[in-house]
Amino acid sequence: MIRTSLIAAALLAGCATAATNSASATAAASTTEASEEAAETMMKAEGPSLVSTVSANDFATTLAKLRAGVDARGFKTFAVVDHKAGAKTVGQELRPTTLVIFGNPKGGTPLMQSAQTLGIALPLKALVYENEDGEVIVATTDIVRTLHEHGVKDREPLAARVAGALNAIASEAAAAE
Repeated sequence: MIRTSLIAAALLAGCATAATNSASATAAASTTEASEEAAETMMKAEGPSLVSTVSANDFATTLAKLRAGVDARGFKTFAVVDHKAGAKTVGQELRPTTLVIFGNPKGGTPLMQSAQTLGIALPLKALVYENEDGEVIVATTDIVRTLHEHGVKDREPLAARVAGALNAIASEAAAAE
């Protein structure tokens, strides 16, 4: 839905620009083409880049191992959101889907000092879910890409440590017991 809205907004902007540009039909056509190109670019860049790992364990084991990995690395768990339970409260079904929100101000604060807009992406998150094929997946955000999208260029060593910790947590949670 967001993708469609972005395309529509870009195309409408192009149409509005073309309508106000009375110089020539050629100018209107090139404006529309530019808007379509912009919409395609937005579609490619839209959304977080997820790092997904298929688990060798069942959902409950994967989630427990993920939470243990978060704790073992000194991260604080801020919230655990059980989306399946939420769906049940409104009489709907959802496969197991749980979001773990965690972080550490020692790492997050310097990142947000570089780009305060990172407050929308932080604290860190990991999603454990069962897909339509019954596989259990651990998904995290590609934090290096996220930092790049927010213009953070001065925190590469910290970004590498955070990315390494996220990858290790996900891998350990997904590894067979």
